[in-house]
Amino acid sequence: MNSIDTTTCFSLYRMGQLIRRTEEILLDEYAAKQEMRCPMHFCIGQEGAPTALAPLLRSDDSIVSHYRSHGYYLAKGAPLTEMIAEFHGKATGSNGGFAGSMELAHEEARIYSGAIVGGPIAIAMGIAFALKYRAAPGIVIAVVGDGSLDEGVSYEALNLAALHGVPLLTICENNLYAAHTPEPLRTMSRSLVERVKPFGMRVERFDGMDIVRLHLQLRDVIDEIRAGGGPRFVEIETYRFCGHVGPENDDWLEYRTAAEIAAWRRRDPLPALRAEALRLGTSEQVLRQCEAEIENDIAEALAAARRDPFPDFHSSLDQVWAQSYSPVVTEFVRGGEAAFDSRQAETRLKPY
Repeated sequence: MNSIDTTTCFSLYRMGQLIRRTEEILLDEYAAKQEMRCPMHFCIGQEGAPTALAPLLRSDDSIVSHYRSHGYYLAKGAPLTEMIAEFHGKATGSNGGFAGSMELAHEEARIYSGAIVGGPIAIAMGIAFALKYRAAPGIVIAVVGDGSLDEGVSYEALNLAALHGVPLLTICENNLYAAHTPEPLRTMSRSLVERVKPFGMRVERFDGMDIVRLHLQLRDVIDEIRAGGGPRFVEIETYRFCGHVGPENDDWLEYRTAAEIAAWRRRDPLPALRAEALRLGTSEQVLRQCEAEIENDIAEALAAARRDPFPDFHSSLDQVWAQSYSPVVTEFVRGGEAAFDSRQAETRLKPY
């Protein structure tokens, strides 16, 4: 089926609008109030991929994302209130106020993110291998930027994913820049999908500014992975309207022109998605009510984050003393051992 029904289109619009307005409001609050003191990477303009993906996800799927992850967090169904509390460093945040934006995660929702460029593919590959090894349900989505294809770890992970046929979908959001450096200044290879083909993995290139079409394309890809078709790599062409990090003014950086940004803004995916919802029969009144509810939800989440307490001293200490060190580490820290034996097992790791 190459069409979309009214209900699905409305669901897509609600998610896209939630991501867009959350980012726009947070960006304004971040600049004006200085209450969120972690670095913030907003995805304004890049809502297409998480929006299109949202209705296709199941509870036993996992997402491992890059640091521009707010859209994927919401698409996975993780709580808006906990995300905003996390950005304010509050104890009620999804990671207890310790992770901030760049390491945003929600263990129950199975969404994780991090600041290591290329890292998501390697971590997602490990999770996907575990699923196949255990014959467990679910798939894994790795989300990276185009700069990740400049990192060797990405190719090692993609090679292993293809070799073992794991249930992994790698989404590479190509927004033309790695931080502030355009692709032509980084590499002679202009095609990301051509770099991945030699591993024997099926690859596709999709338009991230057409959310309805992207949803249908990702649906087919994910259905094939769930059916045992092995890993897939998808390059999604997109563009961030905001700066690389925070509410920066791109003009003084001079790494992209105002004309370039304006040209991409004319392809803004949200107005087109709204128009499609109207065409399929959703009324203007229903859309406005949806938009008002989103505004209210964001306002309530912000108010709650401001009221919520910061983590206390003991919870802070728990983050650095896990009570799970091997005996030799404990004795070394306490002074009972003269030297540390590197052959001993490290502490058991866990998510934030």
